[in-house]
Amino acid sequence: MLPVLTAEEMREVDYDAVIKLRITEKQLMELAGKESCNILLEKFGSVAGKSVLVLCGKGNNGGDGIVLARHLLNHGAEVDLAYLCKTDLLKQDGAATLKILAQYVSYTDALRVFEADEFLPEAISSKRYDIIVDAILGTGYKRTDHPKGLKRREANNPYLPSISEERLTEPEKQPFELAAELRPSLSPLIQEAIRLINRMKAERGAYVVALDSPTGLDCTTGEAEPTCVEADLTISLAFLKSGFFFGRGREVCGEVRVADISIPSFLVKPDAMRLIDEAFVSAHLPIRKPQSAKHLNGKVLVVAGSQSEESSMMGALLLALRGALKCGAGYVCAAVPPSAYNLVHSAAPEAVLIAQTESNILEKADWADAILIGCGLGRTPERQAFVAKLLSSPLVAQKKLVLDADALYAISELDLLSQLRLQNALLTPHLGEFSRLVQTSAREIDSDRLFYVKSFAKEYRLGLLLKGAPTLIAANGRLYLNDAGTPALATAGTGDLLAGMIVSFAAQGLSLDTAAAVASYLHGIAGRKASETIHNPSATDVLNAL
Repeated sequence: MLPVLTAEEMREVDYDAVIKLRITEKQLMELAGKESCNILLEKFGSVAGKSVLVLCGKGNNGGDGIVLARHLLNHGAEVDLAYLCKTDLLKQDGAATLKILAQYVSYTDALRVFEADEFLPEAISSKRYDIIVDAILGTGYKRTDHPKGLKRREANNPYLPSISEERLTEPEKQPFELAAELRPSLSPLIQEAIRLINRMKAERGAYVVALDSPTGLDCTTGEAEPTCVEADLTISLAFLKSGFFFGRGREVCGEVRVADISIPSFLVKPDAMRLIDEAFVSAHLPIRKPQSAKHLNGKVLVVAGSQSEESSMMGALLLALRGALKCGAGYVCAAVPPSAYNLVHSAAPEAVLIAQTESNILEKADWADAILIGCGLGRTPERQAFVAKLLSSPLVAQKKLVLDADALYAISELDLLSQLRLQNALLTPHLGEFSRLVQTSAREIDSDRLFYVKSFAKEYRLGLLLKGAPTLIAANGRLYLNDAGTPALATAGTGDLLAGMIVSFAAQGLSLDTAAAVASYLHGIAGRKASETIHNPSATDVLNAL
């Protein structure tokens, strides 16, 4: 799986490459320019005769752009290079690369170099370019509007029956850092350069290449300035950046390619985020052994569904149940209202059904390898208390648990989050459910999903899968990003299906983090397959595509 780094993590890796491995910044700059040129050659076949504008900032990203300009010249391009500062403000290595490039002027008329420290020259703004390279800021831009952090809950609801005070004692708080930096503003000159790039793309058809990251994009959070480069291609140096997958990053990066600049992956910390891919899923997908039996292939208990004269939520149970069966669990038991037995058996004859009582569930909990609680269970006060009792039981608390939908609602409404003593649990909220859990607005969470997911896992020591585009998974000290999703999953019931898939893989022996990673990836691929033949597929269509 490819690492996906925040801007801070990338700076740490750069630092370690220079300090620990003795790779000089000038060497990294040379490799960045050379490999970026190779990607463009692969993209266009040839750049000979193409007119290219390279806009450079004063930092290392600008130096990368200067090196790229030189290599493009070597391959026959006509290059205009403008650095957006006075020459004496360029960083040392960038200034050195510019000196090399400046010597080209004596040998070729295919190069023009401009110092644009106050405004862009008319010679640039009036010309038509085939390719424009944004090498202005790279990963150096950070947008943070205000401090943020998780809000802590008060003590547990004292009126709930049968909940052990010892088990619901508030745990010791785990410290985490708050991001309290002020949002920087782009200089007028940089804003002018961004507008020029976007205008030339829209009006003159220029192909825009962002070197490392589009200027104006926070490549950690995906937040962006209203004035942000809209790239056709982003060449990410060394590793992918998290901001490419969130917020406006998904819109402004265009195609993303990674340039190998000889920074080894062993410098990336083990807890850094990884992008789930087909190779990872294939390596971990459970396969039944020839001599195995049903009880050796994963025993799943699903506590879900509700039915009354006024309403029924049995559809949520059926999607979760069928998802668990479809993903290979050998033995699936569901605790459901007895009035729904015939309905459930007609839709999922493979499942064993028991009455949805506390004693029955606790007996089966001892038997199960993994348990799912919550899909369509109901939100009445009685249902909330029922969830609280189950989660406070040692038989349940020690199992692999997947908590979804109405179980999350009960945890939120009863302020149970900080008192839970679950040894191996994964919560699977969508953005709204997560907002209720951490008492923070959905809009604020959406502005920096990665921060809130990491903070939650650290604060509460619970696994988390935050649904969305992309899906984030933090569990067992690992952090995954799944970008295989599709709008096909934006329909009722797909979350229930995903919960059933996760609990199935967990019961078959995968750790919760791996089960969540494998299930979310396959869930996304199934959504894509369903979309190939059905316009706006339903959750059942996604299930059938599995």
